[in-house]
Amino acid sequence: MLVRSFAHFAFIAAVVGGISAASAQELLAWRFTPGESLNYVVQQNMTMTMDVKGKQQTVEMNQTMDMQWKIANVDTATGDVNMAQTVERMRMTSEGGPIGSITYDSSSDADPGTPYGRALADVFRKLIRQEFGVHMRSTGKIDEVTVPESLVASLKQSGTTGNALDEATLKQLMTQSAITLPEKPVQQGDSWDSVQQVEMPFGTVSVKSRLTYQGTDPGTGYAKIAMVPSITVTPKQGATVDLALTKTEGTGTLLFDAARGRIAKSDLNLTMQMKMTSFGQVIDQTIQQKTSMTLAR
Repeated sequence: MLVRSFAHFAFIAAVVGGISAASAQELLAWRFTPGESLNYVVQQNMTMTMDVKGKQQTVEMNQTMDMQWKIANVDTATGDVNMAQTVERMRMTSEGGPIGSITYDSSSDADPGTPYGRALADVFRKLIRQEFGVHMRSTGKIDEVTVPESLVASLKQSGTTGNALDEATLKQLMTQSAITLPEKPVQQGDSWDSVQQVEMPFGTVSVKSRLTYQGTDPGTGYAKIAMVPSITVTPKQGATVDLALTKTEGTGTLLFDAARGRIAKSDLNLTMQMKMTSFGQVIDQTIQQKTSMTLAR
């Protein structure tokens, strides 16, 4: 059960983590050119502490994912775009907790060394360079994701770890890669909300981010946006796992290149405290996470 709960918590952290000279009033919108490619590096550093029957376990996990967005076509009237998103490389290290020590790099043939590590490696290998079809509006809202049928079939053969990534889960993961911008021009101090929902085996995770335009960042000239996430969990009736968030707090910053129409960099610091109950066993957990998304030059 500990391994399963670790996977659930890591997924929540990944989801949250995904969430990235100005004039007096400015329209912030994503802009793309057919045929271009954008390369993003997403880094997550996480410390997870679990208290099980008075015994503490700590997991240190670091993950780096290289993503590529290949722009297929752009609607000249609306700015909406069709693209293919791929994970080009995945690196991960984990130490402690129920899954032990893991070191993995998709560009290497080295064995991760543990059964769970090998199971993760098998899933990651199947994800690498698979093209997900994505339709994104100029605001950054992703309203359609197409998952390769061959990938879904392949993951079903990867046991419990692969079965956790069904088609619906993969679609939800891909919708976290772009920040949603307001449809109207903004001026310094204006705020708006970005809301995302993810269905999990234990219930629905809702992430509501309050975004505030802070004007021009003096160091880069990019539009600076402050982000404060708020997370809630609605339990699913009949689920074998009951998860309750007892405390969440976080702050983040987005630097948006308004001239080119894309995120240049985003950073988020997040702390979540939660209590999980399953078959009479109670696990108290704290997750501290730092996530960044950087446009590679």
